[in-house]
Amino acid sequence: MHYQLLPENRLAAMMAELVGVKVAAATIARMSRTCAERLRGFAQTVRDLVAGAPVKHMDETGFRIGGKTQWLHVASTAWLTFYRVCAKRGSLLVNVAGIVVHDHWKPYYTMQGVLHALCNAHHLRELKALVEIEKEEWARKMQRLLRRACHATNRARERGVSLKPRLIECFERRYDAILAEGLVFHEAQAPLVRAAIKGGGKRRGRAPRRTGHNLLLRLATRKQDTLRFLHDATVPFTNNQAERDGRMMKLRQKISGGFRSLEGAMDFALIRSFFSTARKQGWNIIDALTRDPSNFAKSLRLS
Repeated sequence: MHYQLLPENRLAAMMAELVGVKVAAATIARMSRTCAERLRGFAQTVRDLVAGAPVKHMDETGFRIGGKTQWLHVASTAWLTFYRVCAKRGSLLVNVAGIVVHDHWKPYYTMQGVLHALCNAHHLRELKALVEIEKEEWARKMQRLLRRACHATNRARERGVSLKPRLIECFERRYDAILAEGLVFHEAQAPLVRAAIKGGGKRRGRAPRRTGHNLLLRLATRKQDTLRFLHDATVPFTNNQAERDGRMMKLRQKISGGFRSLEGAMDFALIRSFFSTARKQGWNIIDALTRDPSNFAKSLRLS
């Protein structure tokens, strides 16, 4: 149920057909709770290791629990995965150090004592839309620049060397020039008209901006976070690690439609933290489940 994502009724039917044992839903839930309790210490160790890792990936996604949308948070590295369920989307992991790779969700910038690296796969998707729909030339140039910078860093990483400072300076100068071109373009556009409100009053706040203008301002304000991968070989170009780690969790929701209780969702997140980490560590799942989790916690590979 937790690894192959079978719903409870299909799991019960499989057990009856394969081994002739009828298992009630309450029994399955009790077994899940027992397993989760066994793995709680292991998951806490993984949580602390991810929080203290030099570079970690974070993401969040909606999770249906008891008919309501709550939130699943993912914090992971190439070797470790930690999932947790929260009622509020903004309930972030605490005591985090190092570099956090994310998709520019603003609450991540409230985390204290960390550096940030933005997901450039998200930037490339936004730039693609601006090129294909809005026909903005600066976006095409920025798209090409980010791809070339990614290729250069990948080649350097494969050779085990750092990018040459002169090449980094070249990328950054080009980055600034493209931003300047884009800002000139948008500042020359006619202002957007504010949407009318009932009663004929005036809307408060700043004037609305076009999508491309907002992206330009983000890339300018968060230049260091966008280009951190150029300066630090341990920082990836994208946040794909966290997105991949969250994919199977969403598949569970797609298959079974969500969870009936918060406790069941939390047990699932805890057990999946163990399974995902075990796969990254190269452990046999059945063997790992039958051993003392504390022994595995001591032998975790971190890099």
